[in-house]
Amino acid sequence: MIYYVKQMQENRFCDRCMQKTLHEITETEDTIYTYKRKRIYKCTQCEYSSYKRGLRPSAESVY
Repeated sequence: MIYYVKQMQENRFCDRCMQKTLHEITETEDTIYTYKRKRIYKCTQCEYSSYKRGLRPSAESVY
């Protein structure tokens, strides 16, 4: 399985840092991602990676 890092970053809550930080999105080439599918997010500060669901497109400002 080939993983690649998208250029996109999201401001997500990190489980290790315990604060909102920028996360890089890691995806596979052969998978179609919707907001309900879990993706691998990698924290840019502590380099911790975990599976998280995507944010809902209509309610991103609420989070």
